[in-house]
Amino acid sequence: MIAVGRISRSVGLKGELSVVMLTDTPERFGKLKSVWIGTDEAQAVKHEVLSVRMTHSAVVLKLKDIESRTAADERRGQLLFVPPKDAIVPRKGSYFIHDIVGMNVVTESGREVGIVQEVMQLPAHDVWVVVAGEKQILIPAIKEVIRSVDVERRAVVIRPLEGLLE
Repeated sequence: MIAVGRISRSVGLKGELSVVMLTDTPERFGKLKSVWIGTDEAQAVKHEVLSVRMTHSAVVLKLKDIESRTAADERRGQLLFVPPKDAIVPRKGSYFIHDIVGMNVVTESGREVGIVQEVMQLPAHDVWVVVAGEKQILIPAIKEVIRSVDVERRAVVIRPLEGLLE
């Protein structure tokens, strides 16, 4: 399953959910017939989508089985998942976060850097948190640094900026 949003809060009294998008394609929400909600993929429960509306910063969903503010509040912080068949193929040079997490990172010279543990979505650009033993390295996801991404081989090649790996 693919995480496409995180529930941030309830909206109104009838159980609507405000969802922070984890996708670059907000229009995808309007096409969904159902979503899975849970803290992780294994615990996610399927819900039928009754309505979708966009706000300036989020998507507001009304789901069939969530009918009160209390029920909506209980889901705060949980993820919204869709099955791979409902996934939108990212445009060239873009990748799903779940594809990046777990990839092995090496420099152009072949030096092992570590494994991508997390992708932080920041206003300017994403930052990949790479773990190397006890050390965390923050890699800016910009063209000058990320030289290639091979989803099939689960490998990323970087050209580190001066001081990045120190």
